[in-house]
Amino acid sequence: MKKLVTITFLFPLLALSQKAVMSLDTARIRIGEQTVLRIFFEYANPNEDALIGWPQFEDTLTKKIEIIDKTVDYESILDSNTQTYLREQQLTISAFEPGVFEIPAIEIELNESRFETNPLQLIVETVEVDTSKGIVDIKPNYDVTYTWSEMAKDWLKTYWYVFAIAGTIIALFFLFRLLKKYRKEKPEPEAPKIPAHITALAVLNDLMMHESWKAGNKKDYYSTMTDTVRRYLEERFDIHALEKTTREILTDLKNADISDTDKVYLKKILNQADMVKFAKFSPADDDGLVSLKQSIEFVERTKKHDDQAELNQQTTGE
Repeated sequence: MKKLVTITFLFPLLALSQKAVMSLDTARIRIGEQTVLRIFFEYANPNEDALIGWPQFEDTLTKKIEIIDKTVDYESILDSNTQTYLREQQLTISAFEPGVFEIPAIEIELNESRFETNPLQLIVETVEVDTSKGIVDIKPNYDVTYTWSEMAKDWLKTYWYVFAIAGTIIALFFLFRLLKKYRKEKPEPEAPKIPAHITALAVLNDLMMHESWKAGNKKDYYSTMTDTVRRYLEERFDIHALEKTTREILTDLKNADISDTDKVYLKKILNQADMVKFAKFSPADDDGLVSLKQSIEFVERTKKHDDQAELNQQTTGE
């Protein structure tokens, strides 16, 4: 009964800590001009276990509004006492037709809850043209000298495939003779593949041995540590971790054989590294040591034990 009363009392306080907002640097542009759309999401994360479902954008925002460029979504802490964070992303947008275009509200997920930003309007104005003047050439027409060297270059560009076919035939001829000469030789056995956790632990333990968290360049330290963890996730769980954001990695690992505790550790490690690399956050040395220890523990808990036995067996056989 006490737990029910406590949860009921805290729920409104937590709910009021979440806020999704969207704004434009300028809401009125001319055709082809660009403006920046900023998306903010403020939320409280006292237990440091929040999972954010951030919207994904392609090349267009709506049918009439195109996305020219975009930043990654990154977090910064607003209040360390209440563990209040701010996640932000910036989209550079443009439109190529005049009119008033609606930017609908954008949905953001926080654990099991959904929040919507405010909708916006983008006004696109046309460029006035002076129709009283006739159409004139930018520059007068003039003759161009077409030299023999230029003709030869153009001929090579047009008939390059003739040389490509001839080169391919010659290469295949020599390749056939080479294979015929060495076809009876026994190929060398492939070296045994080193398990993902052994490679990862070698790098992480090297960082621990050299006390790299005390170095002045925090960005290089966190990049080496998280790139090692991402490469381990890629080889261990067969996901493209090096090419994805933290949220996408956690989504891919949703059904993986990883405990919820390890997922929380992984999220904290990757999020802190993102803040160092993208938000110019500079954590304390103790935080760097804690992240490194958690990375090593994460690899140890999730490694494949049969990989080590297989590697030992292959090494003994050689």
